[in-house]
Amino acid sequence: MIFQFQGNLGVEAAAKVPAVTSSVQGISQVTVVTKTYGDGEAPAYIVLKYPESLDSRTLSTADFAVDGRTIERVMMNTEPNDAQDVPGCYVILKLQHTNTASDGDLGQRGKQGDAKEKPSADKKTDSVGKEGGAPIMMTRQPPDLGVKVSQVKDVKAQNGKQYAASSMAYSASATVEDDVDRFTQHVYKDPSTGYEMPYNLYLPKDYDPQKTYPLVFFVADASANINNDKTPLFQGNGATVWTEPEEQAKHPCIVLAPQYTDDLVKSIGMMTTDEYVWTPGLTLVTDLLQDVIKNYAVDPARIYGTGQSQGGMANIAISDRYPDLFAAQWLVACQWNVQEMAAMKDKTLWITVCEGDNKAFPSMNEATAFWESLGSPVARNASPWWNSKVPVRELDRQVNELIAQGKNINYTVLAGGNHMYTWSVAYGIDAIRDWLFAQKK
Repeated sequence: MIFQFQGNLGVEAAAKVPAVTSSVQGISQVTVVTKTYGDGEAPAYIVLKYPESLDSRTLSTADFAVDGRTIERVMMNTEPNDAQDVPGCYVILKLQHTNTASDGDLGQRGKQGDAKEKPSADKKTDSVGKEGGAPIMMTRQPPDLGVKVSQVKDVKAQNGKQYAASSMAYSASATVEDDVDRFTQHVYKDPSTGYEMPYNLYLPKDYDPQKTYPLVFFVADASANINNDKTPLFQGNGATVWTEPEEQAKHPCIVLAPQYTDDLVKSIGMMTTDEYVWTPGLTLVTDLLQDVIKNYAVDPARIYGTGQSQGGMANIAISDRYPDLFAAQWLVACQWNVQEMAAMKDKTLWITVCEGDNKAFPSMNEATAFWESLGSPVARNASPWWNSKVPVRELDRQVNELIAQGKNINYTVLAGGNHMYTWSVAYGIDAIRDWLFAQKK
């Protein structure tokens, strides 16, 4: 990663800590570098620039403080990134991240928990009640990526110069959003209706239109239905996780993340409804998908659909209507009319729900039992349900045990949790992503 600092360093005035005579103030630039986690976009590390190389032997996490965050590691580099830890004038403060999504009653959502409910005159929503289900309408906002950082102890340069501790809180002069910026933004205009739908598109590095690539089609939940085209990229990692360099090294692919806006909700209604009917929104998003398939180098045998809540429901509806479209689908915290899902009995699916989701959990229990009654075997994890808070490698091990059963439909339940909590965990499970790319028509 290479970036340049821009703008002026922000400083909140405060009383300075007394320092030795030879010491001077050192921080000249601050940049925050973000990452989109399962619970949304947040600062991942902070880059501090000093006039000269510091003495790395004397630095520790206790030398700095970041308001509201824990510093888990201090690095140094000759470039303003975390690519290596070598002596240099850039100090890298790696920040600890913990999942902020509430796993309790949705009435007690955490700060990344899809904002607040707002009433809607349109009753055709994907709501599933108030206890453990999806909200009616949401007012999600872009995340606050601001930071306040202080050098709270003296630090020493390699040439012996000492930079004084201070209670000054510096704010960032630049923000780097790699996960978001890997995508480009476009607008699809339906030729017959004139309706417009923004979308985010990622093309692999060194994209060659003469080759073909798998396509991941991700649709977010209804909380993302706001007038911000980049919402699918900061609300959680259902779109961005596929574009991370480590993931692309294993599975180069095109990623499509449409944005169903508040303007569309007001003009043509919700994309999915509790009446489980085909909507103008589903027509629009399907036409967009077909347009991308037509105009980019997509391998028709490796089109993968995934989505959470509204997005999973959209995947089911599209798969029902176009049974030969997807090679495999990953359905997260969603449901549909079970009797209408008979058409999916022979599809290749991975289903992830939380035990505390009072609609997706019972609905998918019924759907998988229905498919089994129609002769389609299902690989499932039995109670006690999987613990979402164990290290990812443990979830990967459990996933691989299910994969070893060799069944087309896989059903995994996370203990406790709630509707929205599901996708704060799901897309971080490496083994399910690997399973998806192993499927081919």
